[in-house]
Amino acid sequence: MGDSEKNFSYLDMLASTGYARHIGGKAATDVLVEKAKIGPDFKVLDVGCGIGKTSCRLAADHGCTVTGIDIMPQMVEKSSALAKRLRLDGKVTFRQGDARELPFEDNSFDAVFVESVTIFVEDVPKAISEYRRVVKPGGIVCDNEVCITRASHEKLKDDINDLEAIFSAFSSKTSQGYLTYDDWKETFEKQFPTVEATHYVADPQVEMEAKKADGMGTFVTSTLKTMWLYATNPEAKRIIDTTQKMYKYVGHFGYGLFVCRK
Repeated sequence: MGDSEKNFSYLDMLASTGYARHIGGKAATDVLVEKAKIGPDFKVLDVGCGIGKTSCRLAADHGCTVTGIDIMPQMVEKSSALAKRLRLDGKVTFRQGDARELPFEDNSFDAVFVESVTIFVEDVPKAISEYRRVVKPGGIVCDNEVCITRASHEKLKDDINDLEAIFSAFSSKTSQGYLTYDDWKETFEKQFPTVEATHYVADPQVEMEAKKADGMGTFVTSTLKTMWLYATNPEAKRIIDTTQKMYKYVGHFGYGLFVCRK
């Protein structure tokens, strides 16, 4: 195995397949958008914008101005291409950036959206402090993160090695280990005066149907690219095999939605 394959991560896999979809999909985003009360005069930051779907949707549906950043240059290219294709490039801009060091002035945005991104950052409190720094006083930070509850963690304590392997394969083992829903909530509460948090259990069938709803062309293309990676890249195969273990824990794996007011 070459060095490039050894260093291949879950994020590289997303960039290679050209498909980045957060858990909960559009339904989870809808909840956050409703909580944020996005208006046409809003300036919104989309951290870890992926292929730009949420950024473009916010601009198209609500008339707001959106800035998307992503640490992967391939995602910035794909996001920019999507905005141009949808004729939103006047309302949406994209640039490369790190959640731990956001390249913006203090109090720059009315709302910050983060969807399955903070879990990939080693220093979670640092990233959250950056979200808080760049959002305006009275502004809102909306975050969706994959997690299990502390109660589930206790029930599954005999499977701790499996759980750690799954989160590590997703490139989501932080410096604090992997975080339960309760850990995430407490981490946000340390930095924001008001935090509204809700946990949802993921349904694999609903998640699959949501993927198909994104368009069969996109679904089939990304599936074929994933199959090719599985057959040709040993590290991609390891990541896929390990992450599939999460289906052993249906009823436990899910996501937390955290709505934080500065």
